[in-house]
Amino acid sequence: MGAPFTMTILPASLEEELSQEEWQELCSLKEAIDGYPASMATVKMERFTELFVRSLHGKGDTIR
Repeated sequence: MGAPFTMTILPASLEEELSQEEWQELCSLKEAIDGYPASMATVKMERFTELFVRSLHGKGDTIR
């Protein structure tokens, strides 16, 4: 069997809001993925995921 699943703790930098440059990178990566996802390198897909997750920081939080 394969190795057991392990949880990874993300670095604090992943909790920061996106800079303007990162938003532009996220949009560019999204357009490339929408156009032809098979052409995207794995590293670029992972970068998109990182930026996308960071863009969601604080969204959906409830106000008490």
